[in-house]
Amino acid sequence: MNGEINFVEVNAQEIANTLIKDFETALGTTLYPGDERRIFLMQLLQVIVGLKNDINQSARQNLLRYATGEQLDALGEFYNTPRIPAQKAKVTLRFTLSAAQSSNILIPAGTRVTPDGELYFSTTKTLIIAAGQTYGDITAEAVEGGEKYNKFAPGQIKTIVDPIPYVAGVENIDTSSGGSDEETDDSYRERIRLAPESFSVAGPEGAYIYWAKTADVNIADVSVTSPSAGVVEIVVLMKDGQIPTQDVLDAVNAVVSARDRRPLTDNVQVIAPTEVTYNINLTYYISSDRHTEELTLKNSIEAAVEQYKAWQCEKLGRAINPDYLRQLMLNAGAFKIDITSPIYTELEKDEVAKVSTVTVTYGGLI
Repeated sequence: MNGEINFVEVNAQEIANTLIKDFETALGTTLYPGDERRIFLMQLLQVIVGLKNDINQSARQNLLRYATGEQLDALGEFYNTPRIPAQKAKVTLRFTLSAAQSSNILIPAGTRVTPDGELYFSTTKTLIIAAGQTYGDITAEAVEGGEKYNKFAPGQIKTIVDPIPYVAGVENIDTSSGGSDEETDDSYRERIRLAPESFSVAGPEGAYIYWAKTADVNIADVSVTSPSAGVVEIVVLMKDGQIPTQDVLDAVNAVVSARDRRPLTDNVQVIAPTEVTYNINLTYYISSDRHTEELTLKNSIEAAVEQYKAWQCEKLGRAINPDYLRQLMLNAGAFKIDITSPIYTELEKDEVAKVSTVTVTYGGLI
C-alpha cells in the first residue's frame, strides 16, 4: 500500500476552501481576501490543520503498520505477543586471593565489578573459594540489559567495586556476551505479523519463524526448510550478519521444540548458516563538472559501499548482487564505476554472503 492513510482531510487549501464556504453560507455574505473575518479564519487554518494531523496520527496508532512504542505493545497484547525485553550480558569472573587461606573465603552474590567505572557486572551466586585454594570462578551478569555490556575481552573487567577481605584481584576470563537492547519497533512489528501463524501446531513455516525469533532479540532472519521427510531445518542469522553462537542455537531449539509448538513427527534441527564469501574490487570516477564537491562525493560513495556490505549480509539467501552496489554508488554521486567483483551469485536459503576483501579505488575526475 502506497502513501499515508488519512482518516480526516489535511490538505490546507481544501480545508481553507471549506472553511470559507461554510462561513459565507452561515453569514449569507462573501468574504473577500481583505475581509478581516477571512484573515482571522486563515490565522486559524494552521491550528486546524495541526489538530487534524494529530487526529490522523492518533488514529494510525491503532494500525500495526504505523503503531510505535506503547501503542505497538498494546497491539501485541491482542496476539499474546509481548515485546522482547533487553537481555543482560554474562561473563565469567575469576577472583584471586592474596594468598591461600586456612578457611573458606566467601564472595557474596551481588558483588560488583566494573571495566570502566560506568558499566557494572554483579555475581549471580555466592562463590566459595575453598581453604588452600587461591582463586575461584563465578558467573556474573550486567546490572541491566543492553548491547553495550558485550565484547569486553578477557582481562578488561578487573576493578572490584565491593572490596572483600583477602581478595587481591578479579578479571574476566572470557568475553562478555548475550546482552541485547529491547526489541525495536520494526522487529516487534514483524513478529506480531507472524503471530497468527504461531496459533497452529501443524508445524507451518511461519510458526517456526515466529517462535525462533522469540528466543533472542538479536535474531535478524530465520529460514525454515524440510530437506527430507519429517526433518525440519531451521537456520538462524543474527543482526549485522553475525553467525549465532551455540547458546543461541540451543535457545532457539528449546523454544521451537516445546510440546505445544512442534508436531510429534517433526525432527527439528537448528543450525547456523553457511557463509559464502565474496570480494569487492572496483574503481569509481566522479564527473569533472562536480569537482567542487569531490571530497564530499568521495565520502558519500565510500559510505554507499559500507551500506552495501551491511545490506548484503542482513538476509539469508540474498543473492550477491553487484547491480545493487552500482545503484547505491551512482545515487551517492559516482559518475562511472568499473566493478571487477563481486559477480552475481545466487545463494541458498541456508547461506549468507560474507565480505572478504574490499578494494575501492578512486580513479579521479573524468
